[in-house]
Amino acid sequence: MPSTTKVPSDKLFVSEPPPSWFGNPENPAAGAAPGWTNGNWLKSRFHFSFAEYSNGANDGFGCMRVMNDDLVQPARGFGTHGHANMEIVTYIVEGALTHQDSMGTSETLGRGAIQFMTAGNGVRHSEHNRDKANPLRFIQIWLTPNRSGLTPNYGSHSTEAADRANRWFHMVSPVAGAGAGGGIAPVQINQDASIRVAEMAPGFTLPITLGPGRQAYLLCMEGGASGGGGAGGDAAFLLGRHD
Repeated sequence: MPSTTKVPSDKLFVSEPPPSWFGNPENPAAGAAPGWTNGNWLKSRFHFSFAEYSNGANDGFGCMRVMNDDLVQPARGFGTHGHANMEIVTYIVEGALTHQDSMGTSETLGRGAIQFMTAGNGVRHSEHNRDKANPLRFIQIWLTPNRSGLTPNYGSHSTEAADRANRWFHMVSPVAGAGAGGGIAPVQINQDASIRVAEMAPGFTLPITLGPGRQAYLLCMEGGASGGGGAGGDAAFLLGRHD
């Protein structure tokens, strides 16, 4: 019988690191900078152990090692830093994310876009909100790759609102031969994992179907949703923003 566990937003670890950690200037005085919606340059909600949050009972979900829900204030960001042996996927919820890396990539992506980076045997990159008047919010997910030492790689895909409206848009799949549904999504990673995104109208219902031995992690990015309680026997649940 399927089982569902809700992780409410008030149980997530909230991190607000000092600006100096990532090469940012000091936070402006309250009310002194346009567009700021938080007193600190970054507010990050950690779903699993990360940075200053360490909990041996909450180190990931299957191959998903990190899920961070990041809110970055105008003209702030993460200075150049390195990664290795991780599949890193970022979905932009609000605003515009500017990415630059040691592979020569430089691009800015907006709402509904997704990017991936195979860190492989080593890559350096930066992520910034270059907008001087609007915040940036994105979901960053790290997945353990199916093997180490891969050649670094980067890619992205932008969607229209219609792509996500009242349907599960399959944004990320395994590369061909690496797992279920391999090679079919616009973004492909080196792990047997998929990511789907939907924006649902009020009262609309979408099924979540899992094959044998599969599991799913559901994040409510905006608004609210309800689920469960169907013929499968799992308990009904309600989700709010960040749950």
